[in-house]
Amino acid sequence: MNRLWQSLARLSLFTALVSGPAICQADVLYSVTDLGTLGGDYIYVSGINNRGEVVGNCTTNGLNVMHAFVYSGGSLADLGTLGGTNSYGYGINDSGQVVGAAYTGSDQDDAFLYSGGSMSDLGALGGSGGDARAINNHGQIAGGAWTSSDAELHAYLYSGGTMTDLGTLGGTRSQAFGINDSGQVVGRASVSGIADYHAFLYSGGAMTDLGTLGGTLSYAYGINNTGQVVGVAYTNNSIQHAFLYSGGVMADLGTLAGGYQSVAYGINSEGQIVGWSDASDAQQHAFVYEDGRMTDLNTEIDTNTGWYLEMATAINDGGQIVGIGAHATNVLRAFLLTPYPVLQISATSSNAIQIQFTAQASTGYLIESRDSLSSGAWQTLLVLDPIASIHTVVITDSLLPGRPARFYRVRSS
Repeated sequence: MNRLWQSLARLSLFTALVSGPAICQADVLYSVTDLGTLGGDYIYVSGINNRGEVVGNCTTNGLNVMHAFVYSGGSLADLGTLGGTNSYGYGINDSGQVVGAAYTGSDQDDAFLYSGGSMSDLGALGGSGGDARAINNHGQIAGGAWTSSDAELHAYLYSGGTMTDLGTLGGTRSQAFGINDSGQVVGRASVSGIADYHAFLYSGGAMTDLGTLGGTLSYAYGINNTGQVVGVAYTNNSIQHAFLYSGGVMADLGTLAGGYQSVAYGINSEGQIVGWSDASDAQQHAFVYEDGRMTDLNTEIDTNTGWYLEMATAINDGGQIVGIGAHATNVLRAFLLTPYPVLQISATSSNAIQIQFTAQASTGYLIESRDSLSSGAWQTLLVLDPIASIHTVVITDSLLPGRPARFYRVRSS
């Protein structure tokens, strides 16, 4: 069934010719999709790839059994375990490969890679288990694993079948949470013993302490392909704030209006950041941060949906966001936010109208137009079949003499 994805975009031909591109953006910026469950009462989402596939973990029976899942094509797929009871999905790349942690038959929690329909155990650093938190588009994996005799827990980089110990910042603990396509790894590492964790960036064979916002602790959760890092750090007042580390500087992202604390979990190639912040109501609110501004995602969706968005955990390059929120029944559920297309419309030098927007992966579109907002049939300009990647759509429409205005809309199919 077709659905209207975009409020009407009106192009005044005079405006386009004199002032350049016009951009139309709906007041409601995202659609909300409930990801469902595997039959249980708890669900958590950790990542989303550029095809819109989501990874996380969900109970299959009440609150007792937890399994990793992938959400794709409108349904959840249970990934199973390594022979034990529970599993947890943490990361997914654009090929659909999933990493996480799963219990073995001996109740050991081991890192896994799920690829080609099967789950494989990645082993450890000589100790009894670990986890896999992130995977890039080259199949490189980052996580944490126990060393010999379970003496220390260290971050690792798994590449080409080999697990490499990334060390620590002087203590006995480190854990990786994110990796980009250049193989740069971020996470947290202790600077002494198991205390005072600091965010780190591992690049070029060396682990760098990213510091804090004046306090004693910081964690790095995400990194994009330009090397920008996000996470949480304590201020000199021991308050946790979301941060962006870029160009060698850690910047405090602040909070929503009236808020006290915040955390950033994910960043995409456009520099859009997601996480949560409290606000004047002392409740957690999912946010998106871009162009120097933190916005409550609850103000960007249709309030009639019954959703209250509490935490955003990941964002892909198309701006799709996943997280956790309360539904109309006041039960915590996982959500997927998909941005409505923003039409950029301009007149070309060849006396035509150019329409441009970003299309989501695996989504078909119909682009339509008419000369009056109140009457006349919508005419189809183009039918776009779904393709597997995020892409920019550019089409042209003839600019006819004597036409004072034209209206355009985009529908999903």
